[in-house]
Amino acid sequence: MALVGGAANAQGVKFSADKPAAGSTVKFTYEPKGTNLENLADVKCTSYTFFSKSNPKNSKIELVKEGDVYKGEISTPDSVTIVGLAFSVGDQKDEAPAGYILEFTKAGKVPAEAYLNEAFLYGLAGNYYLGLTLDPEKAVSLYNQAFALKPELKKKNLNQYLSQEYKADKDNGTKLINENIASLSKIKEPKEEDLSSMTGLYSLLKKKAQADSVKAIILKKYPAGNYAWGEEMNALYGTKDFAAQEKKATDMIARFKFDAGKKADAEKLNSIYGILANASIQAKNTEKFELYSGKVTNKQTKANLYNSFAWPSAEKNENVEVATKFSKQSLNLIEEAKNGDVPVYFASKDAYLKSLDQSYGMYADTYALLLYRGGNFKDALAVQEKALTLYTAVPPDVSTRYITYLVKDGQNDKAYTEAEKLIKDGKATDSLKADFKRLYITLKKEGTYETYIANLEKTALEKERAEWTKKMINIPAPAFSLTNLKGEKVSLAGLKGKIVVLDYWATWCGPCVASFPGMQKALAKYSGNPNVVFLFVNTWQTEDNREKLVTDFIAEKKYNFNVLYDTKNAKDPSKFDVVSAYKVDGIPTKFVIDGDGNIRFKAVGFSGSDDGVVKEIDAMIGLLATKESGK
Repeated sequence: MALVGGAANAQGVKFSADKPAAGSTVKFTYEPKGTNLENLADVKCTSYTFFSKSNPKNSKIELVKEGDVYKGEISTPDSVTIVGLAFSVGDQKDEAPAGYILEFTKAGKVPAEAYLNEAFLYGLAGNYYLGLTLDPEKAVSLYNQAFALKPELKKKNLNQYLSQEYKADKDNGTKLINENIASLSKIKEPKEEDLSSMTGLYSLLKKKAQADSVKAIILKKYPAGNYAWGEEMNALYGTKDFAAQEKKATDMIARFKFDAGKKADAEKLNSIYGILANASIQAKNTEKFELYSGKVTNKQTKANLYNSFAWPSAEKNENVEVATKFSKQSLNLIEEAKNGDVPVYFASKDAYLKSLDQSYGMYADTYALLLYRGGNFKDALAVQEKALTLYTAVPPDVSTRYITYLVKDGQNDKAYTEAEKLIKDGKATDSLKADFKRLYITLKKEGTYETYIANLEKTALEKERAEWTKKMINIPAPAFSLTNLKGEKVSLAGLKGKIVVLDYWATWCGPCVASFPGMQKALAKYSGNPNVVFLFVNTWQTEDNREKLVTDFIAEKKYNFNVLYDTKNAKDPSKFDVVSAYKVDGIPTKFVIDGDGNIRFKAVGFSGSDDGVVKEIDAMIGLLATKESGK
């Protein structure tokens, strides 16, 4: 049972309070027995705190294990409405169908917004955040509870509510949608929100002509309204030519007559200037970047823009002097932001400061590299040492740069120790290994380098295998039959008896593209093994010229991947069939399937280095190959 309606105990979770007051601290216990995390070690917990709107703030919860039970506690701000808990081991979530959700009260009563946020979870985003099963009927019930307490919420959330009615019961949903369209049509002087609702309702029924007709009325009647603003912003984002984008933005500012003294208008201006500042980076127009980033008033947004300008320069060793100036300003802005008001979506000032520290760490890594590029080696090392302390988990590339600065400073012993750690963790790049070899020789270590590095890499693989052993699962893999780049049909059934590495990706996905050099190395390593097959499923690629885009990308990068095209869903073209069947929330996601057609491993994201990708694949395939040979 989930914690809907205030039940304090959910399967696997027990809370210390039933409907606690907002702002209080609540303790809980979690027992994985009976869940898909049973018998797995290193359970992690993330809390999602919801406020009056459906944009949660996530936080890591420290768990203490006592026997088979994990204990933790949730601290909440006064503005909390509900908290959802997500438990995981590695990339595997506890997929409790009803989820683990706790409602908070104000003046002793559960507020309408709590039910509204629960409806959002059960209707749309609960699987993504919490691993729960979407339930349109439950979402409808929760919406009705919210509307009963606060009727004015219905008008604001009408389209979301009716979309759930439509999913729960298509016939009844269609009837309700048509009734609401008829009701809105009878309003003699409809407001902008009335017409916007009507457009949305026609879209739910996939009546494009009627939706477009009402849209035209909105834009004519309210040329500077919220709907027009949304349409204009979408168009601004989609304008590729910088000069055209700049003109469009200037026209928008004139038409909407923003008052920078009003908070809402100031936020909209920040959005426009932020888009132009980012576009000027792509256009390599420093003068325009300085102009538009200077108009942004939000300190965190401006700091992010400055870092976005500085990082490519640091990486490519271009325009270093100007980039160093902006990078330094990004750090100053983060420090200034610490003295500002705490945004409402942070549970506490400590949580806000922690978030700023994480930004500072990332921006300091950029600044250190720019100092290094400019020949200021000692300061680069000092800044990087500070950056390292602010990461929750230090990315391998950040550690690698730190080692480079240590070598430049003559701290060879320390550089050797740090490089050795990365190699043992399986996170070393080829260039780092080359540096490590030079250090090994320079420091006159005993024995041959080849023997020593082989032992380190063996340690890395054993560690990786131990980690993946904990994450091993056994779930039947959904069947598929898809067409590849050559027009051939490839089915999972046809690969019975083989280990299949299935990688979901898209050309627009940065981490997917970043992982591909490592995947190419892994593919090459297993090219002589007929029992291992790599399949790269292109999905969530919605462009009209999809096939050309994908073919050109693979050809340009010279990858010899067997790429399959995921099929668009016949009823809902915004969805793709196979990626949905595999319940993928984000890409890149890899599955490793055994010879019996069962998913044994799931890996989400990019591990950070080419060698890291190969070690990850080696560990998973190695564990399965051992089991297959033991049959």
